[in-house]
Amino acid sequence: MTLRALLLCFFCGALAGCVNLKPQQDSVKLYVLGPNEFTQPAKTSAASIYIARPNLPAYLDGKRLQYRHADGEVRSLHTARWAEPLQEGIARTLAEFLIESSDRRVSGFYPWPKQSMGDMELRVHFHKLGAMADGEIQMVAKWELLGSKAIERSGTYRSQDIQWRLGDAESLVAGFNQAIRQLALEVTGAL
Repeated sequence: MTLRALLLCFFCGALAGCVNLKPQQDSVKLYVLGPNEFTQPAKTSAASIYIARPNLPAYLDGKRLQYRHADGEVRSLHTARWAEPLQEGIARTLAEFLIESSDRRVSGFYPWPKQSMGDMELRVHFHKLGAMADGEIQMVAKWELLGSKAIERSGTYRSQDIQWRLGDAESLVAGFNQAIRQLALEVTGAL
């Protein structure tokens, strides 16, 4: 047999093997942050707030839900993914929780552009954000509320007593939601 005939037999065999594959159900579940119910914004004359792009640690880029061990190793939940980029989900969720807890109107949030120069802008820099293998959700975030010319209010939020169950994506998402809600309440309290 020539080399050409041998390659042709191999190629035909490989194609035949692909034809008989049975489809497998995808076991990956998609998750989003935020409350399940929408709260109607209050009518107010106070300055509106725009939620700027959150500054996240680089290891949170990507779609996987991740957690950290005490030695710094980052692992992911293999059958769980974020349904949207985490920066967009956090900005949207923070906006929803601010609407829920404040009399201020939220005019928009990242990734959409700020519509009015008169809007206040909330900037959040996350120093820590993650689920730990010991069951703790850690969030440390510096926030600034900027007016038209300068920082009007600022603060640092540190989560406390927020837990998740190792390997359980739903409890990780619930813990992140709880931490973001507490951050929104801290910002609201400073208004």
